[in-house]
Amino acid sequence: MSVSWLLIKKTSQRSIGRLGLMVSAIGLGTVILLSFISGINGLLSRYERGSWSSIANPGQNASEAAKKAQKPINGVAPLRVGINSAIIGNTSMWRDKSIFQIVMHATGDNSPEFSDLKTPKKGEYYLSAGLEKVAREHPDENIKQRFGTTYLGTIPSKYSSSPDALEVIKGANDEDIKLWDEAKKAGAPSSADIYSIDNSNKSQNELFTNMFLLIMFTLGGTILLFPIVMFISVSTQLGSAQREQRYAALRLIGATRKQVNSVSLLESFIATTVGIAIGSLVYLGIRPLLGNFEFDGAHFWIQDLTVSIPQYIIMSVLTIVLSLIASWWGMRKIHTSPLGVARREKINKKARFWRVIPLAIGIGIFVWLSTPNGASWIKNQSASSMAPLLIIVGGVLLVMFGLIFAGAWLTGFISRLFALRTRNAIVLLSSRRISGHSRKVFRSVSGLVLALFAGSFYLASVSSISDLSVKSIQDNGYSQLKPDTAIVISNALGNNFSDKLAKQPYIKSIAKIYELKNNSSLIPCNRLQEFTKHSCPNNASSEDFANINFTGKVVDAVKIVKKDQLPKNISAESYLVFMTPSDSSIDKLRSFVISEVEDKGSMTYVADGNRAQKPILSSIISSFAALTYIGIGITSFVAVASLIVSTVGGLIERRKSLFTLRLGGMTIGQMKKVVLIESVIPLVSTSILAAGSGIWIAVVFLRTFSSSVRVSLSPLYFAIVIGSLVVAIIGIWVVLPILRKITDIEQNQTE
Repeated sequence: MSVSWLLIKKTSQRSIGRLGLMVSAIGLGTVILLSFISGINGLLSRYERGSWSSIANPGQNASEAAKKAQKPINGVAPLRVGINSAIIGNTSMWRDKSIFQIVMHATGDNSPEFSDLKTPKKGEYYLSAGLEKVAREHPDENIKQRFGTTYLGTIPSKYSSSPDALEVIKGANDEDIKLWDEAKKAGAPSSADIYSIDNSNKSQNELFTNMFLLIMFTLGGTILLFPIVMFISVSTQLGSAQREQRYAALRLIGATRKQVNSVSLLESFIATTVGIAIGSLVYLGIRPLLGNFEFDGAHFWIQDLTVSIPQYIIMSVLTIVLSLIASWWGMRKIHTSPLGVARREKINKKARFWRVIPLAIGIGIFVWLSTPNGASWIKNQSASSMAPLLIIVGGVLLVMFGLIFAGAWLTGFISRLFALRTRNAIVLLSSRRISGHSRKVFRSVSGLVLALFAGSFYLASVSSISDLSVKSIQDNGYSQLKPDTAIVISNALGNNFSDKLAKQPYIKSIAKIYELKNNSSLIPCNRLQEFTKHSCPNNASSEDFANINFTGKVVDAVKIVKKDQLPKNISAESYLVFMTPSDSSIDKLRSFVISEVEDKGSMTYVADGNRAQKPILSSIISSFAALTYIGIGITSFVAVASLIVSTVGGLIERRKSLFTLRLGGMTIGQMKKVVLIESVIPLVSTSILAAGSGIWIAVVFLRTFSSSVRVSLSPLYFAIVIGSLVVAIIGIWVVLPILRKITDIEQNQTE
């Protein structure tokens, strides 16, 4: 090893550029890997923080497992826990976000208690850090009065999923227990008994019980890591021809083959170690910025965005091993005998046509799905079998990884088409070069191919879901309300509620309406146009009523009910409210309504007219769309960097052939065009192929379920894709001046 170190010190001066590129590549890969690992850890910690409450939440996949872990213990009175059980309805909201209420009741003096969280009594409550901040910044909305009379403090972070989470833990009593049992009959979440705090979160993590999340993050991790692996591989194998001559010269002066191999591996080890160290320092610098990222509409606790020591060691060891394997693989066919100095560059083995078979099978699946028979079979089998889902997922994976597997052959095929069609000598020379080295050329852009396909498929699918959510406004009856209006529905408000409400400064006007058993509302015709987008027909009198079902679809015209046709014993139990235009008005109204509810177990709703005008898209889908954009951006950047590094490495390896071309009369400008075309042809062609395949498969996939959806991509998608290609071309053009240096006569006379 001492001899290898001595040889490295004596010969590394001429390799400083290549080693610098290796260090930069591995440093960049380290930053991305550590950021990805910390993001996954943040998600795991988020679900773990909230897992204790899943026992009482039937919406959680892990709740049944948590309940089974709780068994009665002699002499221990259970701790009753319920979710959103104190008030049934939708008043537990702030703006457009739901407030997650956890209600506790200690049924005895020896009931279990969570550490650092004293069980609240009736009227006592805790607020999460996010909700406490909201209440502090908006004191006029009286948010705290919704939950009790005694504020006990902030929920400890270990019980809160996010610093933005809107959560409440409040106390209950025996009467509330009865309300929970009655509410269960109405479909409200039921409570659960906790006998042991240690077993309250003994359930599988939701991130792993949710198959959708598991598949998405597995694919996302694969798509993100693949270009990084390729980047490190390309960077590690830089300048193999240059190293061959240097190693052959070392053999000429007496170095053994084993010593030469040790030099190569030690070089890679040192460059990788330095790259990991630099990347780790950069990660520590940008780690606070990761806290600004949101997933599912919420930020992460910054202490959760970390990488454990075992994870860091595993990541470092795997990176070093990958680097050493790539270095060994790149030097595998390099001659290190003294005669190796004169060896000419060898053309890589051509990719065979059989590489296209997986891609062809995947495309064939979606061609069949696009036919009437295929679409009909999918629709018929979807309700009773998992086969359609497995076929679609299998087809997507076959196309995605088939593009990678067949990429080298496709790159060579496209370059041969250019060579056959062109009459330009520069294009011909570039195409022949690509054809002879299609594997190496495609390897530098393969990460971008994977990202563009997966990203295009997902974003095209999500765009259609977004369109459906926009159309869903037409199916939301509450969208018939005018902006800045609301409906208050409750059967537990006092007789003088309307008088109190009218005195509130944020209320401009109110109208009493009648609720029928079929969920329809009767609104006086003389007030209809004031609160809704409708108006009564001209032949209706001011004493007539408009019949609107806000829980149904939007209607073009309202039905009229004459005054003498009103059902007997009907009473006004709801109110239409017109508020001052302000974001805070709706929450002031919610707080006031809750304070006036006499029966805390009643059905109480405050329907917001502003919210009804907005399309509602799942925050999970939106978050994955944002992650997809980020993933495409990162992988595009890595692929562009990989292409630039590969281009520089190729120029260094081809020093002798390029010098020969210059001696033969080719100008620097012509050589720049050759190298630029060599990079542009595979980059642009594979990008178009990958993106086009992803969009086409998304179209076929969506049409198997609905013929009405249409794929539409956002300008951001096109900006990222086109911007990446432009940056790649500019980046390659920037490094091309190196041609003058490596083909200079003075530089080559010592080779």
